[in-house]
Amino acid sequence: MPVDDARLEQALHGAAPVVEHAGVLDRVASKRTRRRRNRRLAMATSAAVAVALVVVTAVFVTRDNGSAPHVAAPGAALSARVVTGDDATGDGRTVTPRPVTLDADPGVLVGPMSVGSTSLSVASHDRGTDGAPLTHVVRIDGTHVIDVKDFKAEILSITEGEGARWALTRNPRAISRSTIPDAFLKRIGAVGDPVSITLPPGSDPVGPIAAVGGAVWVPLRDGVLQYDPADAHFVRRIALAPADTREVAQVGKLAYVSDGGTLRQLDSFTGLGSDSIRFGPEILGLASAGFDGRVLLRNEQAGTEHARVAHADSDDPVRLTAVLPAGFLPDHLEASPTRFWVTGSVDGAPAIALLNSGDGVRATVVVDTTGDTSLAWTDAHTVTAVTDGRMYTITLP
Repeated sequence: MPVDDARLEQALHGAAPVVEHAGVLDRVASKRTRRRRNRRLAMATSAAVAVALVVVTAVFVTRDNGSAPHVAAPGAALSARVVTGDDATGDGRTVTPRPVTLDADPGVLVGPMSVGSTSLSVASHDRGTDGAPLTHVVRIDGTHVIDVKDFKAEILSITEGEGARWALTRNPRAISRSTIPDAFLKRIGAVGDPVSITLPPGSDPVGPIAAVGGAVWVPLRDGVLQYDPADAHFVRRIALAPADTREVAQVGKLAYVSDGGTLRQLDSFTGLGSDSIRFGPEILGLASAGFDGRVLLRNEQAGTEHARVAHADSDDPVRLTAVLPAGFLPDHLEASPTRFWVTGSVDGAPAIALLNSGDGVRATVVVDTTGDTSLAWTDAHTVTAVTDGRMYTITLP
């Protein structure tokens, strides 16, 4: 009995398995970027083996406070890529970070970093292994260590403003499992030892400290603390809805705090002011360069890839200034007195997206390392990296 072609085609079609095609392109792209990442790591490993025969030069330096000389040796080879365009996973242009040899021993350099008006402040800790090591805030101008301020707790953030430098620190552990480790505000004046103020019990900082708008602000999970900049005494606690991240910065002439998808005005006399700026999408970061405020927002689908940077001013309409490139996953929006940048990762590697002075992204710098790394845009053509205990500069082409 002859079989009708149409009926046969219909039967075969009905018996065929259903092939799920959703997300195929995303999975293919993910595999490609993973292969590119593996190739780059293999090349970096080969380069490290090649330079292993280089003679290690010992540099003897002595800290001004009389500590013993320290033998500083160059670390393993480090590589970075400068990528332009709207895809941060591209190969870009390979550059070699240059190690910075300081004129005094800074200890083991770690993040965070804070770019001030005349110098760079970096956290560090001692090389001792017995108990909790001493921590420090090291102030650097080029290759010159201006001073080293000693602490005894983990340094969470550093800033300057309102007549002093400031650090937020936290004990490495709590007394009991039911409590949050104690945190401390440190005021670093022009002379003398830092002043240390213990934050109220149960304070859980979730953002960097800010010294703007006539006060010092400590963003907490459930609000923000206000301190007097003259002597660091506690002023008040301002309650806000709980959030995993919160930041304070200057917008125009006033201080604002992020609260979900809204910026709320802070008043050094009354606490919360009457003004607010509504963005809608969740605010991931807030920073200011002078009176120029910017916010980092989730993308239109509430994700972080292609996150957006918007200008914020209480007197002007909110406008978009940049869309971060594909593959760049942001962590923080940061600023110096003259420029903005976003730190994050690309294919799991530390990265920094440099923002133009006007609109758009100038370039993305990706450091091919899996270690803890802190990045900051410290000069017109320079990114400074702290990784593996050392400082490097990366010059943009």
